[in-house]
Amino acid sequence: MLGWLAVVGCGPAGKGLTQVVGRTMPRCCPIIRVGTVTAVLGLLLAACTGGGGGQQTPSDPSGPPAAIGNRVIAVSPRDGGTLRVLATTDCDSWDPQRTSSTRCWNQQRWISRQLVTYAPSPGVVKLAGDLATDVPSSKDLRTWTYTIREGLTFEDGVPITSRDVKYGIERAFATDVISGGSGEVVELLQDENNPYRGPYSDPTPDRLGLASVTTPDDRTITFRLNRPFADWNLVMASPVSTPVPRAHDTGTGYGARPVASGPYKIENYRPGESLTLVRNPQWNPRTDPNRPAHPDRIVERTGLAATDVDSRILTDQADVSADQSGVGAEAAARISANPGLRAARTTSEATGGLRYLAVLTKVTPLDNVACRNAVVWALDKKAQQTARGGPLLGGDIASTMLTPPVRFFSWFDLFPSPGSTGNIARARAELNTCGQPNGFATTLATRSDPLSLAQAEAVRTSLARVGITVTVEKLDDAGYAAALDSPERVHSMKYGLALAAGAGTRPTPYAFLAPLAAGSAIQPRHNTNIAELDLSAVDQHLDQGIRTADGEDAASVWTETDRAVVGSAAYIPLLYDRALNVYSSRLTNIHYSPGYMMTDFASLGVVP
Repeated sequence: MLGWLAVVGCGPAGKGLTQVVGRTMPRCCPIIRVGTVTAVLGLLLAACTGGGGGQQTPSDPSGPPAAIGNRVIAVSPRDGGTLRVLATTDCDSWDPQRTSSTRCWNQQRWISRQLVTYAPSPGVVKLAGDLATDVPSSKDLRTWTYTIREGLTFEDGVPITSRDVKYGIERAFATDVISGGSGEVVELLQDENNPYRGPYSDPTPDRLGLASVTTPDDRTITFRLNRPFADWNLVMASPVSTPVPRAHDTGTGYGARPVASGPYKIENYRPGESLTLVRNPQWNPRTDPNRPAHPDRIVERTGLAATDVDSRILTDQADVSADQSGVGAEAAARISANPGLRAARTTSEATGGLRYLAVLTKVTPLDNVACRNAVVWALDKKAQQTARGGPLLGGDIASTMLTPPVRFFSWFDLFPSPGSTGNIARARAELNTCGQPNGFATTLATRSDPLSLAQAEAVRTSLARVGITVTVEKLDDAGYAAALDSPERVHSMKYGLALAAGAGTRPTPYAFLAPLAAGSAIQPRHNTNIAELDLSAVDQHLDQGIRTADGEDAASVWTETDRAVVGSAAYIPLLYDRALNVYSSRLTNIHYSPGYMMTDFASLGVVP
């Protein structure tokens, strides 16, 4: 199962790496940057009642989360100027088939085009044709055919054909050369009886290549999946469907100078330090309604400290942070003290991330659902929000596993309590049911950064109210990743609880829930189903959902899937994550894209 980013560590301070259990995923911290917020907590809580500047009023603790914003800040049609971008880390790769970072997928749209893309529709997940003339449908959800637009060329003027798209897809199968990227295309297009190993293993230039992808002419490409998959168009909205000219493919080195199909091309690139993009003269805006391409140049500096990024944007020395993971405590204090700045130059939007408590279902006594229910009822979620800095930094209190940017999100609360502070009477009743009337002892695994430790202390205090004694096991990033990588290790250490966070790589229920809750996701190594949830009802709903096309039926299936996961009490949703981001006074056309769960980079402009 792929498509899940479970944050078990954000790497060294300021590096902003997101990790899947046992595997590093270079998505620059989609969850709020690690940092101490205690000093500005009072200021932030006081500021949370304000509205403007694209802010969303924090939700009532007992109600649904704040709506996704659809405002565009500083609307302007002006072209020209240089967009100045800063980042704590470089993209994991500028090779479109190697990148697995959502932030980098967003940035890839400056230089590359995909079969389909997310339309610039503020606050709405909407797909549009990109290389393709439109977004196709499929009756059986297995056969998908796209028609390539006329008049498309690479930066050297060579026409883009369907075979260039197929070749890009084929590169993803050469896992010995093209590491990383979207593994889903391999899972869905591979013939297990006759495995394809990628184009580098085929010495014949006129080969058939990957048999499940056919190109009967220069403008037609058809994919035949090995099973129905309703999310296929969204997979094709990722860089994996970027065309690559075979004549210019340098294999592992392609990311140093990919051939542009988008509005910009690389003028200079120093890995880990800087990237300069200039206009691609072969790009035709008449064929690309999704990228306004306002700036003349884009200059990105990487490898900077997070506090430096915040300071430079606040003082107009730069325009936007590529990380989009939220400002740190010092910047947050400055923003809170300046209502005008907050209204005109900041957003506080959902990152798509969810902070949750995993309840390990194979560790006694939590293998008993009533004991797990006792944990849910006793938990004070309001204290979790406070531990992370209040509504502005901590996010909205969560009651569902699906998060607001995800398609078919529907709010419900199976474990309601006044003010989201817990229900002690219900917790004690569940303890009686599971044969632990006086409570029990368990161990909580958590990362050792200040915010995670504050959350862990809030969990310990909440559960102590009903006699559940929690020992907090503080682990560094590497130790945490190793601890949750293997169920065998979890069992040996007798971890009953684990604080974690994650986000899907696309805004769909399957991408979010399948790696976390499917029984097949439980693996001896690189396990993403931390709680080891293995319920036939959940698996059946997941299978039904991904076989169901968009519509009311799909919405109903995914809501029932979400309810089944929450009802298992194997995963306890805590907070829908938010990021407070700041922008320069010269940045224009700032709006939130639910597709990337951050600001839409392709729409940005500057006042020259």
